[in-house]
Amino acid sequence: MKIVFKSEDLEEIQHIREYSDGYSVPNEIGMTEYQGEFNYAGIYSRSHRVHLNGLFISQFQVQHENAFTQHIESDFPYLQMHFEITTGGCVYRPNARFEPDTNIMTGRHSLLFYPALKGHLTYLKTPFASSVEIELSLDFLRRLFNHDLEQLGIFGTHIEKNVPALLGNGSYPITPRMKEILAELRECPFTGILKRIFLEAKVCELLTLQIDQITTAKTAPSTLKKTDVDKLYEVRELLSQNLTTPYSIEQLSRLVGLNRTKLQEGFKELYQTTVFGYLTDCRMEQAKELIRKGQFETIAEVSNLIGYKNHQHFTVAFKKKFGYLPRELKGSVRFP
Repeated sequence: MKIVFKSEDLEEIQHIREYSDGYSVPNEIGMTEYQGEFNYAGIYSRSHRVHLNGLFISQFQVQHENAFTQHIESDFPYLQMHFEITTGGCVYRPNARFEPDTNIMTGRHSLLFYPALKGHLTYLKTPFASSVEIELSLDFLRRLFNHDLEQLGIFGTHIEKNVPALLGNGSYPITPRMKEILAELRECPFTGILKRIFLEAKVCELLTLQIDQITTAKTAPSTLKKTDVDKLYEVRELLSQNLTTPYSIEQLSRLVGLNRTKLQEGFKELYQTTVFGYLTDCRMEQAKELIRKGQFETIAEVSNLIGYKNHQHFTVAFKKKFGYLPRELKGSVRFP
């Protein structure tokens, strides 16, 4: 079983990802790990991929100057939990007209199923993106639900009938508890069998939260027009490209042609965070990467570089987002 990734523009990003039947792991522990890095033509990525029996947990950090598209094709049914944690986003457009598109933007997640992947996957331009993809085998999901996927409603029925489906027909905001679990996956303190048990438990908890949130959600009709959405995408790009000297709300309003109220309320509706909250998340992720790379002697240098004049304010914001102090990360081997 495999997924083939092709690109008409960049041969260097073409690759094949191999899978065993049922995503089985051929060792006593039931777990293997891989790390990768890619840097070419303005595209930089780091990946950490953990393979457990029945599932893969893939964590990505990506920077690219322009959006780019890959053609992807699989020869097996594909089930994925997808979390776009920070800036950027991805869009999957199947070739088949009757199959649903998948659009996952900043701070949102989806649970998706396709009988086979065959279409185009576009990664949006971003100065820094952090995402998590958890691929589940159908056997793993069936075991969790005692081989009765009809408990998942239409989504489960579609899987059993081999029909493409998105749980809840779209993407949903990542909740605070989901963010905590995603951080726990990154910062797992265990090794060997204990690590496998810990990660499996966290994936099951995360899946439970996804299903509960989506199946109980009462979606209110959006008040945003397509033209408004396009302008709010532009706002996000302006914020992402100017982290150290950000625009004021008034400046953003003039630049994109939205009044202040519509800009602030529309941004919150679309991205499930405020303009300031989005900016802070972007800054903290950039700071975390700079500290990890060890390019600066002091935390204060990083703080100044991302636009914080007060070092203590930066430390408080960093601790609030990640749960530990910047100095605890410096020199450590945390991933990502």
